Amino acid sequence: MADAFSRALGYLTARSRTVQETNRYLQGKGYPPEEVQGAVTRLLELDLLNDEKTARQWVEYNSRCKYKGRERLLRELRARGVDPETAEKALEPLDDEEELRMALELLAPRRAEEWPLGKLYRFLRYRGFSYCTWERVKLYYENLTE
Repeated sequence: MADAFSRALGYLTARSRTVQETNRYLQGKGYPPEEVQGAVTRLLELDLLNDEKTARQWVEYNSRCKYKGRERLLRELRARGVDPETAEKALEPLDDEEELRMALELLAPRRAEEWPLGKLYRFLRYRGFSYCTWERVKLYYENLTE
């Protein structure tokens, strides 16, 4: 178990990971299931693996630096192995107003006239913003150009 545990510690130095990510990583390195489970259990006891904390950090970073909407962040958290309840809890700080602010900041470098509606919609949907946010952005740009 010591070898799997030290390998997992190295894996966690780059950024925090979920339990599922760590399990997959150690299994991919060829460790037996008992050793993987022992290492993960020890990491959980030491609070070095914490899905709630990891989900909150992921949402905070991606909403602050990458400007991703709730839907995309939810998909990414689910892909990382975070359960739906924990993911929703981590996404609570992202309300409609915050999502609108992020969308407008994301679109700020280009003038409003450069965004055909279809392209604007696809751009925002790809980044995980809701239809409601797109409608609000569209209204904002219409008010700017009138």
